[in-house]
Amino acid sequence: MRYERDFTDKGLAKFGDSLLNFAFSLALSEYIGRPTGERVPNASLALALEMSGLRKLAPPRSDKHARGDVAEAIFAYAWLEGLITIEEAAKLIRENLSEDVTHFTRKKEAIGKALAVLYREIGKRLELEAR
Repeated sequence: MRYERDFTDKGLAKFGDSLLNFAFSLALSEYIGRPTGERVPNASLALALEMSGLRKLAPPRSDKHARGDVAEAIFAYAWLEGLITIEEAAKLIRENLSEDVTHFTRKKEAIGKALAVLYREIGKRLELEAR
């Protein structure tokens, strides 16, 4: 498979979307104690990029959807490079979820905070400077 370290690549973002939603669904299922399938909101991904110090990897003035795509591409790239596994990602997410993940109005922020821990770790492994 051919791919480059281009976090604005739409194909990489689409692949990362599937991978990350699976890892998140696994983490959430383990957290709440029953199987569930959930999608990660773009607002949560944008927050995770900001909190992890990786916001600079998204184009200036990009909206939450574009920042979400960048976050998904980063995850896909790290997974393709063998720097993170789905199991490890799910564990990091699960360990950092709070009860707010089941609350209607606080859910997006709770997910973003949990994902920020994952993205800080990915940033270290990809040797991306956090700011």
